Amino acid sequence: PAMGDIDLISTAILLLVAGHETTVNLITNGMLTLLRHPDELEKLKADPERAPRVIEEILRYEPPVHFRTRKALGAIDVAGATIPAGSPVVLMLAAGNRDPARFTQPDRFDPDRNDNQHFGFGGGLHYCVGAPLARIEAEIALVTLCRRLVAPRLLDDPPPYRAGASLRGPKNLGIAIAGIA
Repeated sequence: PAMGDIDLISTAILLLVAGHETTVNLITNGMLTLLRHPDELEKLKADPERAPRVIEEILRYEPPVHFRTRKALGAIDVAGATIPAGSPVVLMLAAGNRDPARFTQPDRFDPDRNDNQHFGFGGGLHYCVGAPLARIEAEIALVTLCRRLVAPRLLDDPPPYRAGASLRGPKNLGIAIAGIA
């Protein structure tokens, strides 16, 4: 069945509000990561078709959402302990993305990584409905910045970060350039 007007408007507002800061952080974290790995920036500049692999690795390596909180709806057994129903649960998504039992050299930025199943957009029922849009926005932004900025370099490393730990990204990203192509 087709969505009604109220559902359609509500979904559009959700995508706009929920997707704005996370996508801004995805793009900013992506540019920061590429500036810290200039060889990867040059590879992306030379071959924009690498963008999907680069973005997936950014989502694993430096995701905009580091954790989410939930409430256990029922008792959950985890590693020999029981989390009682109703207990708050903190899902450390970014830590899972760096799990050495899951990823070879998890602290290494590697867009050519195989089997990159990350938690950059959450998972299951709570998987980000805006993930396809965020991927497209990040691809357009990062490919364009890599192509157009001549000799970009960070002015401050690390840059100043926004307050709060759940959503992670720089307040601003100072970049010096030699010009715009």
